[in-house]
Amino acid sequence: MAAQALLHGFSYNPGVRGASNPVSSKGEFAGIESMMPHTLHFILPKSGQYARHGLGAVVAELETELVALETAKPNTSEKPQRVGGGGGGRQRVKARQKSQSTKEPHTPRLEWLKQEGIDLTNECILDADELCSRSASGLLKLQQTIWRINRSISRSSSVTEALGVIEEMKAAGIDSANEGTYLALITVCRRQQQGERALSIYEAMKQAGVKPGMLTYNTLISCCHQAKRLEDAFRIKAEMEAAGMRPDVVTYTALMALVVKTGPYRGRSSPAQRLGKALELYKEMLERSIRPDAITFNTLMFAGAQAKLPGKVLDIYRMMIDAGVTANKFTFGILLESAGSGGRLKAALEVFNEMCAAGVAPQTSTYNFLIEACASAPHPNAEKAWALYEEMKTIDNVSPNGQTYNHLITASCKSGDHAGALRAHELMRDSGFSKAVTSSTFNKLIQSASKSEGLDSAFQVYKKMREAGYKPDVITFGTLVSACGQGKDLARALTVSEEMESLGIKRNQVVQHALIGAYGQAGQWQNAIDIFRMMQQSGEEQPTALSYGMIFDACFGKEGTNVFLNTSEPGKLEITPDVM
Repeated sequence: MAAQALLHGFSYNPGVRGASNPVSSKGEFAGIESMMPHTLHFILPKSGQYARHGLGAVVAELETELVALETAKPNTSEKPQRVGGGGGGRQRVKARQKSQSTKEPHTPRLEWLKQEGIDLTNECILDADELCSRSASGLLKLQQTIWRINRSISRSSSVTEALGVIEEMKAAGIDSANEGTYLALITVCRRQQQGERALSIYEAMKQAGVKPGMLTYNTLISCCHQAKRLEDAFRIKAEMEAAGMRPDVVTYTALMALVVKTGPYRGRSSPAQRLGKALELYKEMLERSIRPDAITFNTLMFAGAQAKLPGKVLDIYRMMIDAGVTANKFTFGILLESAGSGGRLKAALEVFNEMCAAGVAPQTSTYNFLIEACASAPHPNAEKAWALYEEMKTIDNVSPNGQTYNHLITASCKSGDHAGALRAHELMRDSGFSKAVTSSTFNKLIQSASKSEGLDSAFQVYKKMREAGYKPDVITFGTLVSACGQGKDLARALTVSEEMESLGIKRNQVVQHALIGAYGQAGQWQNAIDIFRMMQQSGEEQPTALSYGMIFDACFGKEGTNVFLNTSEPGKLEITPDVM
């Protein structure tokens, strides 16, 4: 337990997004082949019969990896690197380089331990069994030495450096690796985004008969998160419980994060199903009287946001408040993002007020979420969106960005404020966010222009789009054809369709529906039926209920579907693909 206490400050924080930047594999494994085989023999059981301990596959796999690394390694000497892990890191690197350059047998150089407060004597590097028979004080010195070596391992800047410390430890005759030694290696692997390697170390730890503690188990589950190993994480939890240890809030929160974030990569469950599994773990926590913390609730809310269930996210937030857990900036960020994308404008504004009351400073993303809520609301509110825009310009360290202006364009377009949409587009360009302008931005402006100012205005926006070098897509042409249909301009609709085909863009169902409508507006119902027949025969997108509604309107005039249904004998109408 003393080793765990010394290692308590290691960088372990499950549930928090992001991690330290992984180093490149080229720099990470430079020189590893010279030390790895000996190191593995040290941290694994002291037996030449690896198959007997079930380690044959593990050792073979790592040896294969080393051969591959040797093959890929360029024929250059390793340059000195500045490393962490205390003041002795540079001495260790220089010692290895000097040994390699002179091609002399490796000599243990543990002078760096003196800076850790250890007086190296022959007694403190003897075998533990011999120490027990000679001196209790000598055993204490050995334990102190091991603890400080473990701490130095955990502070290593790379797996290579950590293994180098172990190699020196072994060469000095200190054959007393304990749980802290393994945990230190696992910690370095996790920090370097090498979760798979950490799991291999765990298997070696079990084979050596070293019992993991709670911190080791939780760190391993975090490594499973990195490696996207869902089954292994639950296996480790089961092994923890079998060893008589009770999972804590860190364990359950890490498992929830793994369930929520690993699912998309595996393709095994939907976001809603992953949310359900996370809630099952939360229920199990409560049944075991384990108090959830802010990271727990943030993880659950993130799962609800991924499932696009803003109502559920708000419910989890209420659960958090009822549990007496204080919300933080991550909590409010998830809430506002979920409410914003879900169009919950009223809820988003209430959360914003609670955030300010809690003393959490708003950021640019905060106002972006609020403006997005204005655009996504059932009744879009451009006036409120522009008011929020003006407000955010008065807040310290908050300034509009490209996303802000795109949301303003969307809110203005949906509110029928074409002038506001054009203003937002000009502000975006003049503020230096031209790169945030996309074909989607112009598609919104084309649709807004066609609804507010007519067909000619829509084509003017389309012309500016082409002149600016933006490539139209199927949505662009669908919007233009629909506008032509509403403007009863069949000739332009057909011209747009031909241009679309010349660019190699296939007509999707939206464009086909727009063409059916355009032919219907022009009274050319036979041509509309031809388009409908092509949809039936394409085998790609079969006609939908909307398709039948469009063709009925084209053939029987506006509201033709209702007329047809109202004039049919009740109970006798059967619409199938053979009707047309």
